[in-house]
Amino acid sequence: MTDLLQLLFAGLSQGAVYALVAIGFVAIFTVSGVINLAQGEFAALAGLVAISAVGSGLPLLAAVVLAVLSVALVAVIMERLVIFPVKRMTTLVSLILTLGVSTGLKALMLLVYGPNAEGLTPLTPGGFSLGGVSIRYQELWILLIAGVVSLAVYWFYERTVAGKSLRACAEQPVAARLVGISLTKASLLSFLIAGTVGAIAGVLASPIYFTSWESGLTIGLKGFVAATLGGLISVRGAVLGGLLLGVLETLTAGYISTGLRDAVAFLLLIIVLVARPAGIFGRTAEARV
Repeated sequence: MTDLLQLLFAGLSQGAVYALVAIGFVAIFTVSGVINLAQGEFAALAGLVAISAVGSGLPLLAAVVLAVLSVALVAVIMERLVIFPVKRMTTLVSLILTLGVSTGLKALMLLVYGPNAEGLTPLTPGGFSLGGVSIRYQELWILLIAGVVSLAVYWFYERTVAGKSLRACAEQPVAARLVGISLTKASLLSFLIAGTVGAIAGVLASPIYFTSWESGLTIGLKGFVAATLGGLISVRGAVLGGLLLGVLETLTAGYISTGLRDAVAFLLLIIVLVARPAGIFGRTAEARV
């Protein structure tokens, strides 16, 4: 039982990181239909920027804020320079464009930060044992901050005018234009949200899972799987999908084989796409948060 609880807790903390990345996918896709393959690179870049800033003598919290703001700016620049100029955006075009950005960011991170994986200083070092389950303080920070950010994004969509405008763009784009909602501004805001939550995921995960120029590929693909479990249209579905994926991965690694850990995400993706294309937690009838 102790082993099971240990695996479940580790899976939840890891799944919370996937959930934040998945929210980024949902934020962009629901507004513009763009599948942003650079979402994982947002997380990796934030981790590397924070590590570099701490290494330069900047306090940890200041480095984290700098990293999040920097990646949010990168996401906005990406939208303006790569997505905005395209007049007829299709899913295939978005995949090609964002893959190009992803590749470019990987090359830039390799050039600037080198090939070695590093870890950011934990927000609170150390940990404790509860009922035989070893818990690191950083894992608690991941769960707490991921929960707060997820609730904040949900509240934004449900309770603010800007959030409701984004929902309107997702559900009825023509009607949104008719009532004066700017799809251009909505797209820019969606990338800002995606860059911010992706960066938060990156700085939270770095102390435990380490960060390198290529770590964005794995976290991005798993975040995409988590978003797909929610049908790519639901913040709640993305969060549940991330937590489910994280738990399944740790249980597979603990009880079957660590070599199959990464295969779980892609096996789950294949099953969902074949059996329920709308996602386990998603519905095709409406776009919802």
